[in-house]
Amino acid sequence: MVHESTNRSDAFEASNEKIEASTQPCGHGGSRKSECADRGARKPCCRKRGGGGGALVEPAALAALLYAGGYGYDLRRIILEMSDGEVDVDVGGLYRILRRMEESGSVISRWHDGETGPSRREYELTEQGVELAEQWIEALRSRMRLDGLLANMLEQGLAHLEQRRSEGLRSDTEQNPRKKENHE
Repeated sequence: MVHESTNRSDAFEASNEKIEASTQPCGHGGSRKSECADRGARKPCCRKRGGGGGALVEPAALAALLYAGGYGYDLRRIILEMSDGEVDVDVGGLYRILRRMEESGSVISRWHDGETGPSRREYELTEQGVELAEQWIEALRSRMRLDGLLANMLEQGLAHLEQRRSEGLRSDTEQNPRKKENHE
């Protein structure tokens, strides 16, 4: 299950974001993520990916909004249904993302008077929001390819380690003659 960050993981995400911003190349023109953030870019490659799963709230909200506009709790229900319960976003985190998306022009909202309760805000995707959804698809597919590559690298490494163990864990210099030559 994915939940928006709690207070404990907010600090982890913030530190993770600082590390990523200084070390990761950006996929759309800036040489570093921090450059894109400095220019106010709103592309998925510039979003934080650390810690508590909060990075999944925005694409989940976009997916729900592509099906229908709605209130925050309705959007959460749609996300749960679409993901068969795998993505369970925190309502508070969802509302924060919706406000950010509204500030950036990806979403608009309107207040509706409730017949039996308080007024509620209904959210609707803009054309800019549709473009953001398309960008997220590209970013998530790229991430999927990288995740697959890394999983394969780890599997190959584990197989290699298992092979070495079955051979009796010879020393590193016995396995690599070049290292042995350098030691002489």
